[in-house]
Amino acid sequence: MRAASTTYGAPGRPAIVLLHGIRLGRDIWVQHARALADEFFVITPDLPGHGCLVDVPFTGETLSALLDVILDELVGAPALIVGYSLGGYAAMSYALARPERTCGLVLAGCTLDFDGWKAWPGRVTGWMSRAIPAPLLRTAMRASLRATVGSLWAETIEPIPFSTDVLMQMQGLAFAARRPSAAMHAYAKPVLYLNGANDLIFRIDEGRFMRDTPRAELRLIDGVDHTAPLRRAGTFTDLVRAFAQRTAS
Repeated sequence: MRAASTTYGAPGRPAIVLLHGIRLGRDIWVQHARALADEFFVITPDLPGHGCLVDVPFTGETLSALLDVILDELVGAPALIVGYSLGGYAAMSYALARPERTCGLVLAGCTLDFDGWKAWPGRVTGWMSRAIPAPLLRTAMRASLRATVGSLWAETIEPIPFSTDVLMQMQGLAFAARRPSAAMHAYAKPVLYLNGANDLIFRIDEGRFMRDTPRAELRLIDGVDHTAPLRRAGTFTDLVRAFAQRTAS
């Protein structure tokens, strides 16, 4: 697990851990991490099922083990965890189980509960990952990736190893908690919900998350959708920095 992360900046500074979304990897954070490294110690891990952990199942246990290894090596105050999409749900899951290890959360593109009809897309995606032949599934995912993030980001993302088993395994984390918004009621530390203004899907339950999280803030990045951390990397980084300055110590 130790080799599954890259660090930026000087150890001993306030720590920020950046968790990527599904089908991505730690390489998406290079620009963000380098910008933040002048002030913070930044850690960018590959999540289980991605990158150098492609052969590790994506479960709550493997996620906790990964983050425990990372945070065990930090000296001083707890870390700020920044999670994007699936990484956001991973951050919520870990922080709720081990709140003492975090000083706050930045959660991007994950203000969506999975109750009622909203559980079905995840179930269908999981079923398709098993029913569709692997070469066809990877071709479809490649086309979807380019349509979503554009060719420049696709060139960074496509070489990152990814296990399509994650499409089924992630239900054990994000989709098992049908109302993550309600679970966040138990998290008493600062939380910044950071969404693309045009993210029509993952903003559906934004109001619930804001209502149920005791110390929540909301910031929207105009003119962009679910890909805000990628397409507006500079703005995203500036907002993370400002929040970290107020919460990390």
